Amino acid sequence: MKGWRNAPVTCADDDWVSQQEAARLLGVSTARVVWRLMTEHLVPAHDSRQRAGVTRDSVARDLQWLAQASLRAKALRTVKGLVRWI
Repeated sequence: MKGWRNAPVTCADDDWVSQQEAARLLGVSTARVVWRLMTEHLVPAHDSRQRAGVTRDSVARDLQWLAQASLRAKALRTVKGLVRWI
C-alpha cells in the first residue's frame, strides 16, 4: 500500500498467520501484536482471501529474538519503538 512504511505483503496461506494466532504463538495479547506491527517487528501480510495477519517467518524471528535478548535489549527495543512511533 502506498505510504506505508511497513506495507502488508501478500503471501501463501501456509506462510500467513492471523493476528490472534500470532499473539498465541508469542504469548502476548493481540494488542501487543498490533504494537509489534506498528514498530515494524512483525511483517503485516494478507492471505489468499485478503485477510489481515502477519508472516509466519516474522513471528519465528521475533520468537528467536525474544528468547535470546537480554532484559536491557528488550527495554531498549521498547524505547526505540515508542520514539519511532511518535
